[in-house]
Amino acid sequence: MQYLVSFALLVAFVAWMVGVYNNLFHLRGSVCNCWGQWRKATHHRNECLNDFAAAFALFMPSGDPLPDSLRRLAADSERSLALCLEPRWSALHGFVGRAEARLRQVVAHSVQVVEDSPEMRAHEHLQQLCSSVAVSLYQQDQLAALFNRAAREYNTALETPAARLLAPLFGFAGADPLTLPDTQSTHSF
Repeated sequence: MQYLVSFALLVAFVAWMVGVYNNLFHLRGSVCNCWGQWRKATHHRNECLNDFAAAFALFMPSGDPLPDSLRRLAADSERSLALCLEPRWSALHGFVGRAEARLRQVVAHSVQVVEDSPEMRAHEHLQQLCSSVAVSLYQQDQLAALFNRAAREYNTALETPAARLLAPLFGFAGADPLTLPDTQSTHSF
């Protein structure tokens, strides 16, 4: 009888561990999926930005650094994406956040230049490229919000006593939130 009770307790403990593990595994998968979607949207944004920079350069005076700045910042963003394959390195998240802040400042300035120029405002193709950059920034922000929500749920699950016991055994670690600068000014064009 004693062996049967011990066996039942062991089975219950293992079932509990498997349940906690499955929950954490599912939540971590959700975080990784959201991170992958954000990376894909950022890559798309960089492609839109390169197209915009190419058209924008045609209207800018020769030697103006703004179109080259846009291209360089898009290339820097691609390099940072290559470094951040997984959503768990806080130092890289800070780097991505700073790189995004700088890129968005230059995009906002470029958009202001387009809005201030009657010649550029009249060019339909340039306006379409501005709109595609704005849409891609908006999508990127929406996916960042989804990532942060998934990271918050995952981190909350990691704070439970059961998860604190099991997380080190199975390599579960917290996910840092993705902080992006406010881009409302660049969404409006």
